[in-house]
Order: sequence, then C-alpha cells, then structure tokens
Amino acid sequence: MTPTPCHFETAFAGDDQRTIAAARRWTREVLTEAGLPEGLVDDALTCVSELATNAARHTASGHLGGKYRVVLEVTGRRRAHVEVVDQGSEHAPDVQLGDAESGRGLWICATLGALQHAPAPSGGRRVWVDLPHPVPATCPVDQPHACDGGER
Repeated sequence: MTPTPCHFETAFAGDDQRTIAAARRWTREVLTEAGLPEGLVDDALTCVSELATNAARHTASGHLGGKYRVVLEVTGRRRAHVEVVDQGSEHAPDVQLGDAESGRGLWICATLGALQHAPAPSGGRRVWVDLPHPVPATCPVDQPHACDGGER
C-alpha cells in the first residue's frame, strides 16, 4: 500500500521579490518539521528559490497584485515534490545551459530531480521537481495542517 502524501501549500505575493526569501523560510520550516534529511531540504530550497524567482520575474505572478503558490508533498520514502504554480505567461519554461541569459536555474533544478511543467487548471503554469531522496515513511501527527491538504 502506498503511503498518503503529506501536502503543504501556501501563496506568496509575486510582485514583491522579498517573498522569495519568505518562500524559502516557509519551505525550510515545513520540511524540517516533516523530518526530512538536511540534504533534501537544501535541494528543495534551491528549487523553491529558482521556481519562485521565475514566477515573479517571468510570469503574470510578478505583476501588481500577482501571486504564486508553493506546493510541497512528501510521500513515504518515494519522493519529495516541490512545485510552484504561477499565473501564466506567453512562454513555457526553458532549460538553458552555458552563456544563456536565463534558464540556468531550471537546469540546476533538473540536475537535482525530475523537472516538469504543465498548464495549471487555474490558467497559470505548474512547474515542479520530484526530488529522489529518501523521505520519512509517515507524516508528523502533531501537525494538523500537514496531512489534511489545508493551507498554512
């Protein structure tokens, strides 16, 4: 039987670059409380930083009043899922190497795990990385928001 994923989700103002640091702090707090190993937390922080920065700089989430959501999921020992949902743009995310002006952050994320993107049901775009590190088999029971899918 596959363990139920622990789901964590919250929104940040995309028109304020300071929220990228807030997204990293929230991610560190959530994943540390979930008992993930330090290396996995560090990889997740790198991904959240890159994906949130892209949402704020390259999508409608960065416009006045825009928002982006950070979604974290921890499933048994199978994976940690790090996702940012933005409010959309004309261009799909593009992984670049070398001297490209942008896209290197996505390449970094792709080296850490399986990077993917798809349209979001809300009309924006979901960009996520499934990190392949081992994670705890259970969700912390003293965190009522952790496993019920509720917002923090």
